[in-house]
Amino acid sequence: MNLEKVLQKAIRIVKPSRADERKLRKIVEKALELTKEEASKVDGIVDVTLEGSAAKNTWIKGREEADIFVHFDPRIEREELEETVVRIGSEVVRRLGGKPMLMYADHPYVEGVIDGITIDIVACYRVEPPNWTSATDRTPYHTKYVLENLRPGQENEVRLLKGFMLGCGVYGAEIKVKGFSGYLTELLTITYGTFLRVLENASKWKPPIVLDPKGYYESKEEILELFKDSPLIVIDPVDKSRNVAAAVSKTKLFEFVLAAKLFLKKPSIKFFIQKAEKAKISDIRKLAKNRALLYTYFKLREEKPRDVIWGELKRSEEGIRRALERAGFQVYRSGSWTDEKKTCLMIFELDRLKLPKYALHRGPPIHLRNAEEFVEKWSKEAVGPWVDGDRLYVLRKREETDASKVLRAEIEKGNVAISKGLLNYIRRARISGALDSLLKLGKRNPDLLRFIWSFLKARPIFL
Repeated sequence: MNLEKVLQKAIRIVKPSRADERKLRKIVEKALELTKEEASKVDGIVDVTLEGSAAKNTWIKGREEADIFVHFDPRIEREELEETVVRIGSEVVRRLGGKPMLMYADHPYVEGVIDGITIDIVACYRVEPPNWTSATDRTPYHTKYVLENLRPGQENEVRLLKGFMLGCGVYGAEIKVKGFSGYLTELLTITYGTFLRVLENASKWKPPIVLDPKGYYESKEEILELFKDSPLIVIDPVDKSRNVAAAVSKTKLFEFVLAAKLFLKKPSIKFFIQKAEKAKISDIRKLAKNRALLYTYFKLREEKPRDVIWGELKRSEEGIRRALERAGFQVYRSGSWTDEKKTCLMIFELDRLKLPKYALHRGPPIHLRNAEEFVEKWSKEAVGPWVDGDRLYVLRKREETDASKVLRAEIEKGNVAISKGLLNYIRRARISGALDSLLKLGKRNPDLLRFIWSFLKARPIFL
C-alpha cells in the first residue's frame, strides 16, 4: 500500500465522525454548565473553562476526553483549592450519571466516565506567566498558544501523529507509559508543519534533541546547561524554564524514532492500529522455554489512584532489579502490570534462577593496610584467600542460591528499595520462578495473560 492510501486510511481511524463530535459537544456543554453552577456557590472561583484536546479540536477517535478547569483566585490557600475542586468535581460527575474517581497529578482532581467520554475536573490558579503557583496553571495558556499557532487543517496532522504514537505504544505522559503528551504532539506539529515532516525529522534525531519554538535562548549550549541529562528538550512556549518533554523516557523516545524510520521505509496502516494481543497458554510455554523468569504477585487491600500505584510499582521494580543484580543475578529485562484496581505483578527475566554455591569475592591490593584484616576475616569463612596479581581474592559461600529465596531474604533485611506504599504487600507477596503458577494466575485474568505474552515476546508493539 502506498503512502497516500495509508494516510487516507489512517485519517479515517483517528478523525472523529460528526456523530462523535456531537456526542462530545453535548456532554461537554452539560459538564461545563454543571461545573459553573457548582462553582457559582463558592467564593474565590473566578472562571470555569474547557481545556485540553477537546478545546483545541485535536482529540482522536476512541480517546474522547475533556478537561474542565476551575480557576481560583491566587489568594485561596492550596488546601482549600484541593478540597473545593474535589467536592465540586465529585458532585458534577454524580449529576452527570458517572462515578467520581479521585486522581492525583500536581494536586488532586476528579475523573468520571460519562457515556464513554472521560471528564476531568481540574483546579488551577488564575495567574499571569511566569507566576505559576501549581503545574496546572500553565494549561489555559497552552490551549491559547496552540489555538493561536496551529494553522487551519493542522488539527488532522496532530491527530495522525497522536494516532501513530498510540498505535506504537509511545503516547501518554503518565507514569505507566512515560511517553509523549498531547501538548507535545501539538508543539511538534506546529514546529515541523505536518505529520510526515515530524516523522522525517524524528527519524534523524540524535540525543540531545533540542527544540525552542519561541526562541527564548540564544544557543543550544545554554539550553543543555539548564536541562542536563534530558534526551529530548522542548522548551515550553509559555514557560521558558520548563521542558515539555521531561516525562518522555529514553526508551519511549527511541521506540518512536525506530517506528518513524520503519514507517517511512515501508508505510503501513498497522502503525495506527492498537493490536489486542492473542495470548495462548501453549504459545507462552513455547516462548518461556529455557528462560529464567522471576515474578512477584500481590493484591492491594484498597484501590489507589492509577498514577499513584504505577509510580509505586515502577520504583519498586527498579529497587528489586538493583537488589537482584547486587546478589549476583544478571537482570536482562523487567516489567510491571496492574489492573489499576488491586492486582499487581512485577516480572524479571534473569540469566538464571539459581546462583553457584560459591561467589568470587575480590579483596584489597596487598599494599593497603586492610590486606591483613581481609586475610584474618576470610581465612575462616571462605576458600582462600589467594593472591592474583597485586590483589587478594576468596571464594565466599552463599547462604542462599535460589532467586526467589534470595529476594525474599533481602526484602526482609530491608536491603531492597521498595516504595513505602507497597512494602507490606511485597513482604507478603507470592515470589516465585515457577512458570505454571504464573500461568494459573493468567488463566483467571486475560489482561494479565496478555501482559505476560507481551513481556515474553520482548518487542515494541509496532514490530
